[in-house]
Amino acid sequence: MKKNNTIKAGKTEGTEALFDTADLTKHAKELFGVKPEILRGALFGVQKTHMTKSEVRKYIQTFLTKEVM
Repeated sequence: MKKNNTIKAGKTEGTEALFDTADLTKHAKELFGVKPEILRGALFGVQKTHMTKSEVRKYIQTFLTKEVM
């Protein structure tokens, strides 16, 4: 029996699942209602590779409400 080493979604200590940021970016429109480019901008500089959906929503909200200089 072949063992699958890839993890799509794992459970955190709480109740939310962790997702790969690449997968979240690929499905940004369906999950968060923003284009993938917006999500990439929101996550720019973030070193995490796995996040919960609520964490990503916070990054998106912060990114969209930033004042443009």
